[in-house]
Amino acid sequence: MRRAVLAIIFLFICTTLLAQINDSLITIGKKYSVYSKILKEKRTYTVYLPPSYQRNPSKKYFVAYVLDGGRNKFLEVTGIAQSMNSIPDLKMQIPELIIVSIENTDRTRDFTPTHSLNYLDAENIAAFSTSGGADAFMQFIKKELMPQIDSSYRTLPKNLIIGHSLGGLFAINCLLESPGLFNYYLLIDPSWFWDHNYIGKRTREVLKTKTDLEGRVYIALANNMQEDKRHYQWGNEFYALLKNSTFSKLDVKLRYFEDEKHLTVPVPATYYGLRYIFDGFELDINEVCKNPDLINKHDLEMSQKMGVEIKSDESFVNTLGYIALHDRNIPDVAIAIFEINTKNYPSSVNVWDSLADAYLVKGLKGKAKSCYEKILSLQPDNIDAKRNLERIK
Repeated sequence: MRRAVLAIIFLFICTTLLAQINDSLITIGKKYSVYSKILKEKRTYTVYLPPSYQRNPSKKYFVAYVLDGGRNKFLEVTGIAQSMNSIPDLKMQIPELIIVSIENTDRTRDFTPTHSLNYLDAENIAAFSTSGGADAFMQFIKKELMPQIDSSYRTLPKNLIIGHSLGGLFAINCLLESPGLFNYYLLIDPSWFWDHNYIGKRTREVLKTKTDLEGRVYIALANNMQEDKRHYQWGNEFYALLKNSTFSKLDVKLRYFEDEKHLTVPVPATYYGLRYIFDGFELDINEVCKNPDLINKHDLEMSQKMGVEIKSDESFVNTLGYIALHDRNIPDVAIAIFEINTKNYPSSVNVWDSLADAYLVKGLKGKAKSCYEKILSLQPDNIDAKRNLERIK
């Protein structure tokens, strides 16, 4: 009997410790694998879903595909994206993103558009022997990975690619050879040197023949002057080619990071690149408190710019409403903000409850009552709404 009791106590202790360990874990992504018939190998990728994904079952998201997407790169990009969209910190610089981080098997093979053994003035680089497989890797993303992501998650038909070094070279190749595969390009110090600046030559050819190049392109250049000034030269030449092209739907920006080297530039480049890609997305709290209709204007302008319907985040707008209501004591502004939220998210119980709070502060009991009745039409068993109705009566 004593052994049985000890066994039960031991099991209880182990279970409790396991629960405590699990409670302390911070999980930001999940790893998956898919067998690629095109590449004839298993490929692994990690997916990050934003905080609102489970709360808002009807919301769709932009997808960012990250190259060189091992653990460190996944944590780096996800951390930056989370920081730039953080409702608790009142930061809404970019929309929430689904992040798909693709791990490497042979990056030289997958990211290079031609077979070449050249690096600047050196030839016969043995490490480049498998080069030239970019087209197959692009087909893998287009025909196997993207359909898998789009069928598994609620995605918008607008995709972003983030590539550094050879990954940046591959992203440029996608822009030139498969327009429309991605809509936004974050090119971080791409490998301009590849195959005697092949990408510069190819860009000139494409600009003469193609008519459908479009997208928003951010180019980050690191300070590689000590190694070879041609990196800077070729990057600026590529930028000038796109900037001076006749494509009306092609927007491009270049930033030179004088204080960053090739291996240190990805962090600041990712931050500033995302700011450029989603330029105009941020709402100024102080301005909204002066004129709540700026929310509607913001949503309309961003929808036109991004080519998809954009509605300001429900929780963020709700937070702005309570700042106006309690922190700044301007209930009329709070009511206007909450009313916008009810129009954007009429099926949300929370937005109607918040609007009722603002109405009650103003003494508008009849309008608050209508809000609670709306909640009960959405959730007939909502106890809080029933109690609040009783109090108003």
